[in-house]
Amino acid sequence: MFKNHEIREIKIDSPEYPALLKKSRYAVPLWIVGENFRDEFCLAMVGTRTPSGLAASSVKSMVKTLKNRDVRIVSGLAQGIDSLCHVAAVDNGLPTTAVIAQGLDVPLQSSQKILAEKILKLGGNIITPYAPGTKAYLSSFVKRNTIISGISNATLIVESRLKGGAMHTANFCIRENKPLLAMPGSPMNPTSEGCNFLIYKKRAQIVWSAKELPEILGLNSLFPLSTYSTSRTPVKTELPNWVTEGTILQINDICEQSEKSVNEVLTMLTELEILGKCRVNGQNVIFL
Repeated sequence: MFKNHEIREIKIDSPEYPALLKKSRYAVPLWIVGENFRDEFCLAMVGTRTPSGLAASSVKSMVKTLKNRDVRIVSGLAQGIDSLCHVAAVDNGLPTTAVIAQGLDVPLQSSQKILAEKILKLGGNIITPYAPGTKAYLSSFVKRNTIISGISNATLIVESRLKGGAMHTANFCIRENKPLLAMPGSPMNPTSEGCNFLIYKKRAQIVWSAKELPEILGLNSLFPLSTYSTSRTPVKTELPNWVTEGTILQINDICEQSEKSVNEVLTMLTELEILGKCRVNGQNVIFL
């Protein structure tokens, strides 16, 4: 799919493996096309697929303040905020990493493919936790989000609904006690509910304007990245008491049995899969 770019596997113990992800609970082998990672500050920027005009403008302003700094923008190549972040990085000469939820040889949508080629041309890379030939399923995007968070020094939620992929990424960031930032939005705007909730619950540090972003990230001074965090209890994920080893269920059945939403179930399954307690294959889940 990517002309003139070799697909390479990077094992966790490889010297090319991203340093922060190697220390993360979400570390898994990766497949990559494009340039290897360097010793740089990685900022994840994610959000809704249907951003407001203000959010789209804010992305451009935020990324512009990071120009000429040793910063890499990490996002998910999805429509909306993710793509806007990649484009802004390219426009400002910053390397950017797109984390996708499928094998690198599986065709992307036309708009994604054009953007991916531009990212590679300008020294960025495309990575995935999925081997070549793997198609994207609903559960694949949750695992992708663990990589977006795990690879990054900090995560900025630009604009997000209360439920969705960006909030998954925020939760994974919180679980690893990494700095989480969020932009406030109008309480009348549904696509700002997620950011406003994170700020209200003191789970994210508020970013009022683009010009303060470098200072918050510790890029303007000798001071380290803001240590903003809250007291958090380590997450302990166990098998539900209604499943036994060897059980095979579909995701919809698990939602019904557990009385949880699809998003909640997918997050739980990602944790269990990382711990080696289940294997997700499309819509089927095998408990180990």
